[in-house]
Formats: sequence, structure tokens, C-alpha cells
Amino acid sequence: MKNLDLTISIVNFNTSNLLEKCLISIYQHHKKISFEIFVVDNASTDSSIAMVQEKFPMVNLIRNDQNLFFTKAHNQALSQAQGRYSVILNPDLYFEDNALEKIINFMDKNNSIGAAGPRILNLDGSVQGSGDQLPSFLYGLFEVFLINTIWKTNPIRSNRIRPDWNRDQTESVESLSGACMLVRSSLFKDIGLLDERFLIYWEETDWCKRILEQGYKIYLFSEAKLYHLGSAGMDLHGKEKKEKIFFNSMLKYYKKHYGFLVYALFNLIYLFYNVPILKIIRKIKGWIRS
Repeated sequence: MKNLDLTISIVNFNTSNLLEKCLISIYQHHKKISFEIFVVDNASTDSSIAMVQEKFPMVNLIRNDQNLFFTKAHNQALSQAQGRYSVILNPDLYFEDNALEKIINFMDKNNSIGAAGPRILNLDGSVQGSGDQLPSFLYGLFEVFLINTIWKTNPIRSNRIRPDWNRDQTESVESLSGACMLVRSSLFKDIGLLDERFLIYWEETDWCKRILEQGYKIYLFSEAKLYHLGSAGMDLHGKEKKEKIFFNSMLKYYKKHYGFLVYALFNLIYLFYNVPILKIIRKIKGWIRS
């Protein structure tokens, strides 16, 4: 029985100071809803465990003995959710108002909404790009050919991420950022939890697609906002590993939703074009720095 308003799942890996700031902001600004917090720690070697145990004993702490990355770790918490809603959060964000309460109130008035997210801001107040369209075949082709990397303003990429939209209006969207995505817990029985074939990256896009396929809407709710540092946990893994995980997750997404032939095409391009080109780019950057 769901007897709380919200279950909050935060996956942490060696981000003790950021996690502490995040937790403080949650408790400080969300007084009018009932919630539980799960911190899933992926074998951190910093002071994360001790900090949570000492300063936030009310938090449900799940300690993994290895790094399970994003998806499996969140599912450890979501599978125990007692909230009517569940939200996945990054530890490198913080609230300056009751953003989660606002989203819950918004969704309580709109039963057709399956998921919603806030306006996500950089620390300087500029907007981050949550609230996208689902990726098309051409978007994937441009991604694997590195066109989206080299020509960031191309129309295919712009059609998906909508860079000219300031996210200052509440709108129906097709995809939200996994940094903060609030979902009706009652949907889990129909759509399942996060797909654990995705270590990290593209898992929230897949989740959003499944929500839409069940006939629910997804909204970016602009009246709710938070501040997000971005990729703090993944920065610890190095850029080359991040790129590899990103493209592997992308290939899994297209295999799942576009079929084996599209996957095979993209995989060939990735292996024989993408990987060699990225190696050359890294070497050139290394020469420039030296």
C-alpha cells in the first residue's frame, strides 16, 4: 500500500559533499508532503557512508559492494517504493524551493500525466535541456556519425533537444532528464522499472517511451525548478569511459525500439568510424595541451 506521497531515490558514488547539500535542501524545502529517501551508494570510497549515517539517520541507506551504476542502483530503491510517486534524483543537485511538492500537486490535478520533471538550471541560472522529443532514426544516425558532436546546431539535433526553448512554460514533452524525473508509482506494474540493460544514459529515454506507449503524458512543469551541477559522479570515470558507455546505451536503445537491422547498422558505424575518429580527436587534443 502506498501510504506516502513520495519515494526519493538518489544514487551516489563518491559525491559526499554534493549529496549532503542535496539532502539538506530536500528536507529544508519539502515540509508539506510525506516522503522517504533512499540513498543507494555504489561502493564509495569517500566519506559518503559516514556522512549519511551521522547526519541523516532517517535516510534508507543501501550499500553496494561494487559500482552498479545508475539503473540497477535506482531499481534497488524503486522496488521498495512506498510513495504514490517516485522520483529519481542525482546527488549533484539542490533545491531552493518546494519543487517536488509543486510537481506532485500538478500531477494530482492531472491523472493523465504519468511523469513530470522540473525546470533544471545550471548554477549560473542558465537552463539545462530537460524536456526533449524522443530520438528519431536520423538523430541516432547523426549521433553515431558524430554529426551531433561536430555540428551541434544541425536541424535534426535541434528538433529533438529544442535549444531555443527556455523551458519557462509548462509543456507536454516526450522525454525528461534522469537528473530529476517524477513518476506515478502505480505505473510500475505496467511499464516496469528502469531497464537494467542500460548501465547509465538513455535509460530515462527508454522509460519515457514506455510511459507514452501506455497512453500517459509527460510534462515539463516550469513552475518547479532546481539547480544541477551535472555529471559529477560520472566525471570520476573519465571521458573515454563515459563516451563508451553512452554509445553502448544508445545502441541498446535503438536495438530495443528500432530493431536489429538499425542496431547492426549503427553498431558497424560505431566500430569502424566513431571509435577511430574519437581516438584521433583525443590524440589531437592531447598534442594541443602538451
